[in-house]
Amino acid sequence: MKAKSVMIMAAATMILAGCSNDENETADSWNGEIRLASGVTVQTRANTQATQIQSGETVYVWADKTLSATDYIKAWALTADGSNGFTDPSTPQYYPTDGSTLNFYALHGNFAPGAFTEESTAFPTSAIVHSVEADQSGTDTKAYAKSDLLYAVQKNVARSRHAIQLPFYHMLSKVEVVLKAGNGKPDLTGAVVTIVGTKLKADFTPDKTKDIADVSSGQGHRAGMITITGSDNNATPITIRTVTTTDFNSNAEYGEAVVLPKQTLNEGDAFIQVKLSNDAVFTYKIPAGETLTLESGKKYTYKITVNQTGLTVTSKIEDWAEVKKEGDAVMD
Repeated sequence: MKAKSVMIMAAATMILAGCSNDENETADSWNGEIRLASGVTVQTRANTQATQIQSGETVYVWADKTLSATDYIKAWALTADGSNGFTDPSTPQYYPTDGSTLNFYALHGNFAPGAFTEESTAFPTSAIVHSVEADQSGTDTKAYAKSDLLYAVQKNVARSRHAIQLPFYHMLSKVEVVLKAGNGKPDLTGAVVTIVGTKLKADFTPDKTKDIADVSSGQGHRAGMITITGSDNNATPITIRTVTTTDFNSNAEYGEAVVLPKQTLNEGDAFIQVKLSNDAVFTYKIPAGETLTLESGKKYTYKITVNQTGLTVTSKIEDWAEVKKEGDAVMD
């Protein structure tokens, strides 16, 4: 009898567990809504929007059916939540009921007001103007984030209740600067750092024929979508946040600017200026025998020692990592 009682209790437990699972399934019922993810870990000041899209930034998403290439979603406006996903969209979107896979394309940029009308504007096949801000010095990094042109492609996506990763890539260039007082110990309090010799506006023409391998494979494919605009687009100084250190080797923080690629500075051209509070101005110019061509998806780091009589500069060029997703994220 005792053994029989144990068996009955075990069976009852299994039945209850089954009921619980059914209830959870019902509570977690999924109606085919599309869920997207956009980024990863918490930002550090030295890597603003390097690993996730900053909270509050707008992303526009388009989708078409893979086989027919017909438009399925037009200019879906989403807001980054700063934590791997998006806030609840005002207009949810759903997977096709016919089982078609989808190609997704997504943009973040500083476009003209009214450039896109949600649910109406088709994927742009002609150039759209993106601008970088002239003042990117704010500690809230909003102007910097706004200036960052990001593009993501994810093709042949099947219907899924899980969040679909949108791996965004930086289409522009990034400049990082940190200052250290050198000979004569000039006072760097209140120093102003500007990037000079670059323009603020570019035409961006996204290309649906490129897949993620093309976008991620190198600077060439990304740069091919960008053209520096014409006569009303003069070089304009970009002010960045001033960051100082006493030791370059232990420094992990930089003033940052997003700048347009496909611009060339030649020998003797001014590139970075440092103005001290006593109005002394020091300028880093492209060294003799060198040129600097800014490339899409590249990061240019400058460690500048400010001496009483001038600047000493060391620099490094490396890839500016894509905004990619780790873990799971949903719109919530």
